Amino acid sequence: MVEAATSGEARPSRPPSFPGAGPGDVGPRFPAAGRAGVWSLPWERNRHFTGREEELSELRSRLVGDGRAATVPQALHGLGGVGKTQLAVQYAYRHARDYDLVWWVPAEDPALALTALAALAERVGVAVAGQAEESAHAVVELLRQGGRFPRWLVILDNAERPEDLYGLLSAAGGGGHVLVTTRDLAWSRLAGTVEVDVLPRDQAVVLLRARVPRLPEAEAGQIAAAVDDLPLALAQAGAWLAETGTPARDYVDLLRERVSEVMARGIPADHAPVAATWTIALRSLDEPAVLLARLWAQFGPEPIPVDLIRSEVADLLPAPLGAVACDPLALRDIIGTLVRTAIVRLVVGDMVVMHRLVQAVLRDDTPDSLRPALRQAACGLLAHSHPENPTTPDGWRRYAQLYPHALATDLLDTDSDKARDFILALAWALRDQGDYPTSRRLAEHAHHQWSTHLGEDHPDTIRAAGNFASNLADQGDYPAARALKEDVLARRRRILGEDHPATIMAAGNLANTLVNQGDYPAARAMQEDVLARLRRVLGEDHPDTISAAGNLAITLGSLGDYAAARALEEDVLARRRRILGEDHPDTIMAAGNLANILRDLGDYAAARVLGEDVLARLRRVLGEDHPDTIMDTGNLAATLGSLGDYAAARALEEDVFARRRRILGEDHPATIMAAGNLAATLGSLGDYAAARALEEDVFAR
Repeated sequence: MVEAATSGEARPSRPPSFPGAGPGDVGPRFPAAGRAGVWSLPWERNRHFTGREEELSELRSRLVGDGRAATVPQALHGLGGVGKTQLAVQYAYRHARDYDLVWWVPAEDPALALTALAALAERVGVAVAGQAEESAHAVVELLRQGGRFPRWLVILDNAERPEDLYGLLSAAGGGGHVLVTTRDLAWSRLAGTVEVDVLPRDQAVVLLRARVPRLPEAEAGQIAAAVDDLPLALAQAGAWLAETGTPARDYVDLLRERVSEVMARGIPADHAPVAATWTIALRSLDEPAVLLARLWAQFGPEPIPVDLIRSEVADLLPAPLGAVACDPLALRDIIGTLVRTAIVRLVVGDMVVMHRLVQAVLRDDTPDSLRPALRQAACGLLAHSHPENPTTPDGWRRYAQLYPHALATDLLDTDSDKARDFILALAWALRDQGDYPTSRRLAEHAHHQWSTHLGEDHPDTIRAAGNFASNLADQGDYPAARALKEDVLARRRRILGEDHPATIMAAGNLANTLVNQGDYPAARAMQEDVLARLRRVLGEDHPDTISAAGNLAITLGSLGDYAAARALEEDVLARRRRILGEDHPDTIMAAGNLANILRDLGDYAAARVLGEDVLARLRRVLGEDHPDTIMDTGNLAATLGSLGDYAAARALEEDVFARRRRILGEDHPATIMAAGNLAATLGSLGDYAAARALEEDVFAR
């Protein structure tokens, strides 16, 4: 498995990056069912939803029209808090029987949208193992075709930048609908626009009295006027009035008194009534509840896991909250209070959501003396929130939940070893799940930021440089990766010495990139030195030592020293089997590497038997689209070609080429290599015209 062994980094062995994706667990849909067979909405139906019949009717008419589905998405546009999201939720529930699939995508941040689409891909069984972006493309293509789900609805909530996410917008048509909620009118370039304004006064009064039945109509009208009929403000006011029993006149007076203060603090004028409502609500809460609300205001508007607050991190919190963190019952009581007063919402997965406007108001309303402590507490909670198994899909999902909050809290700027550890782990997790662009941006930002503030020789800066270099190599930018890895190695040697494990690992990582560039003699010399040092420092059976031996074996094979390569790889495989078991990815990789060496030695029959077993295990353990599976498919094709079974080799190579193009793009070195291999097999089959066309394209690239 030459490519597998030379393109990865010399990191400690770990569990599989992703299990093979099986068919999605999609339940049957019957005519009497209340909702689609595939369904993901973060809210239950809003029992207080009021009015909006005109908007709902217009939206349905635009999406369906005269019976033929719309060919363009529809966007609900309006200011924050006007009720766009709840209108989309109401539409989904009202027409749940009309769809086979309904899926909610938080679209404010591209990484969150990617996670949601990848989750849909996993749900319906088209996930690309370890490749979040390819999973998104795969599920969009499934929706575009419409075969399994001829009638579908995808809701892009809080979409800020108008963009066609993974081709989703262009997939609309037939029976497929895309519904967007946004504050950005620029979406009108890509979608039909349904304007969502504040409620008419009579509907605002109905909404408020539904929450506070005892409230007289006239007083409800006064409150509706005071909050400018904004649905989010009405819900907040109703919750506060119902909770406290405050007379309407007093509420209006308090609101009027707070408006000038809020506006003086820089809150946008069009949100002032809402802001005043939220700050008034805080005045009715006890100190721990106020502190918790202000703490959550430091995070992003995406769902916040409740379990960030727990006894183990109590000392990171202001004193009243620290005590609450040690008492789960008290914590739940406070959360219940915040939910009742509409400061937060509980959503699926034991998470809370605080509206961005509430957060802005609470941050602005926080005393200056408390702001640094709350931000430090928020950063500390994130820095201590590593998942138990960070290299598993569950670990990746946890990091994906926390990523937007790391951005919102400016965790990168926090002068804390724990915070920097979290940022680097987050970048690795994004990389492991296949979100290379986001991982690269985060690693690059960390490297730049820490170089400036900590210095280029700080250990965390050097770690960030290595992380960034690995991302560059993953995306095929080998010259840039090599330059950065050479710099990392030089600093490690100067600061830590030749025999420090971090220095040895840096040398091994650089050697991998030399192999990627075809500089096998230089790679061999470096890998032999790395292996000797690791054996002496860490021992023969350490995972890093075994990985280094495997990398050297591959390089020896590339240089034609097949006997030495075979002896070394057989030792690697024996250790992997003894320590990790037959089905561990590192064991399978070692077996694949040995199969390649057997082929190079001319033992084609043995190479085929071992190679077929390796491919079967990879497909079962990692899935069809995992990079290691694709690489081994190409390796087995080469063995079949050596045996003269060109037809079978062609079938495998066509599969490899198709997957490479889809996942990596036309110009990635691995794609070009796959094209060259296929061209050679086509020539062996006598299809010279096709072979020539493919080879000309390869040479052009």
